[in-house]
Amino acid sequence: MIQITKAGVNFKVASSTPSLDDFWQTIYQLNWENETFRDILPHLDINKVFIDIGAWQGPISLVAQQYSKQCLCFEPDPNAYTYLVQNIEENNFKNILHENVAVSSQPSLQIGADELGGGVTSFTKLNNSIECKTISIEQIFKKYNLTEDDISVIKIDIEGYECELLKDPFWKTLNVNLHISLHALFFEDKSKYFNDLREYFGTGYVFRESADTQEIFIHKQ
Repeated sequence: MIQITKAGVNFKVASSTPSLDDFWQTIYQLNWENETFRDILPHLDINKVFIDIGAWQGPISLVAQQYSKQCLCFEPDPNAYTYLVQNIEENNFKNILHENVAVSSQPSLQIGADELGGGVTSFTKLNNSIECKTISIEQIFKKYNLTEDDISVIKIDIEGYECELLKDPFWKTLNVNLHISLHALFFEDKSKYFNDLREYFGTGYVFRESADTQEIFIHKQ
């Protein structure tokens, strides 16, 4: 196991490949997605639920659990999910619930990666392709008996599927804090990608269309 300190939280993660071990030991603890933590942490609430869509091995939820009533993690990549469960169990974090599913309104989803578990599993990739089970955001709310007032933040980091996910009309009914990682780099037609985002966000948001990755935090109104 690897001992970790991030954003004031101490925990352990399972050792896996040399490159991922190096990620946890150096990159993650130094500067990995510090902007994401700066956006999310002030909005977490010990009386509310944090939803992690695209949880990977848990780099956000392993921290968020300390400041949340409950964390709900959804990760379709079976290899990443295995490590996610190991990391949760090793730390005995009882307030993190997890499912090996993609969040989508579609009945199933085909995803792939150059290396499953490596953190870049996407519906745009064909290598090592697998079909995964899904759950919609509306089904999540019903299954866990949630209202929007129960939610602190919904974090979405799903490697290019964000436009498809947000087409589900249920999102339009929610007034919650959203943190969304954008992945234009997976698309040849970046202009279509950003036009699809505008259909959801409206004209009030300006995207840096030359950027391969960027973060959006939408505050609850």
